[in-house]
Amino acid sequence: MSEHDEPEGYEGDVTLTVEGEPPRTAAAALAARFDPLAGHVVWSGRVRTALPARAVVELTTPHGSAPAEATERDAWGNTRISGRGRPPFPVELLDGDREGVPRS
Repeated sequence: MSEHDEPEGYEGDVTLTVEGEPPRTAAAALAARFDPLAGHVVWSGRVRTALPARAVVELTTPHGSAPAEATERDAWGNTRISGRGRPPFPVELLDGDREGVPRS
């Protein structure tokens, strides 16, 4: 197992913005990992709110914003999302270590 096999993530409140709707706040559990087949970091997770499938949202955490797509709803009304591009939370592989010192 390499040092990047464990997902990194964010748990807490996020703001979701869907075009044509007012922003809403929801609890989220998000994770990022390096995908060797894609060749880059991918991220996904669940938000505690109902969003229509395939809705494109702007997801904002205290660390930043990124676009995501709602992929499906679970039996409890949560929505699974798949991120696009850089995650809206710190990821050691992209940002260096947690102490703020870049990796060499």
